[in-house]
Amino acid sequence: MKQRAQWIAVTALGIALFVVFSIALRIPVFQRFYLCLGYVVMGIYCYYFGILSGTLVGVVGVLFYCTIFSSFGGMIGWALGNIVIGVAVGSVCKMTRKIRSEWIRMIPIIITAIVSTAVGMLLVKSFYESILSGLPFSVRFYANLPAFFADATVLAISFPIAKSLHKIITRQFPLLIS
Repeated sequence: MKQRAQWIAVTALGIALFVVFSIALRIPVFQRFYLCLGYVVMGIYCYYFGILSGTLVGVVGVLFYCTIFSSFGGMIGWALGNIVIGVAVGSVCKMTRKIRSEWIRMIPIIITAIVSTAVGMLLVKSFYESILSGLPFSVRFYANLPAFFADATVLAISFPIAKSLHKIITRQFPLLIS
């Protein structure tokens, strides 16, 4: 019971960090588009706390973030894309746990992060938005290219950051590491 309560609290903290990183650390990269540094938090949570925690951080975090900024139109598309990313990245993080070299372990994780971000943002999000807006899929696909490049980049850099936090996280949350 104590471990479950701790998992819920740590996951809620991750959701809050996703929102804070997304709002407070806004780095402009394209016209009216910012790097979403909340994906650093999502990547770290997939890496250490597993599929469910990482996915919840990404999905609920983006829902809160979009609600705060009143961009309800893209909210569900982002959330659906984050489900794809969280499940794929969390699964590969779990499958590669036994690889001794953390740097070698990161190769399939980063590749999965990039591919799953492409699927989540360019396919799932674009498909949902094309249905919602009535615009052709190709228009939404093209419109989501900046989101793909920015989010894939941020997610890819989150894993070296996760590695650098290894001692701190394993010391603070030894029972929660998946």
